[in-house]
Amino acid sequence: MDKPRATIREIDGQLVLDDPDALAVVQAVGKHNCKGTFEMNKERVTHFAKRIEEKGLSPADIVIVILNVDDTHGGPIADMLMPGHNWQEFRDRGETPFARGLAEREGIQGILGEFDKDAAEELAGIEGVAVVVVDHMVAEVFTP
Repeated sequence: MDKPRATIREIDGQLVLDDPDALAVVQAVGKHNCKGTFEMNKERVTHFAKRIEEKGLSPADIVIVILNVDDTHGGPIADMLMPGHNWQEFRDRGETPFARGLAEREGIQGILGEFDKDAAEELAGIEGVAVVVVDHMVAEVFTP
């Protein structure tokens, strides 16, 4: 039997569990759940894919984003793309705020590389229109 990879360490008097296998499971579940976020936003994805075509934009330069504003990673990205937007009005209605729209592909590619290298690699491999979902503390990439 392999030796367990989980370790416990103390940080500032608190015990912390480092478990790479548990982390991998949580990330896999998060990526699976991103598909649900993508499916819930299919109508908006179709809209933005049409906008790319209508405006004559290149999918090599533009990506569709769906960002959970309350997500650890999605919130800061949404703030960069839509500074000063009032997301609280969505929360006040009991909704989860999502930023949806078009963004520069190169910038999103770079951000993904900082927190989800798998999603960054997946985006790099898509030549056509791509949809990046950031939710559940991970990112996942889809095609419309």
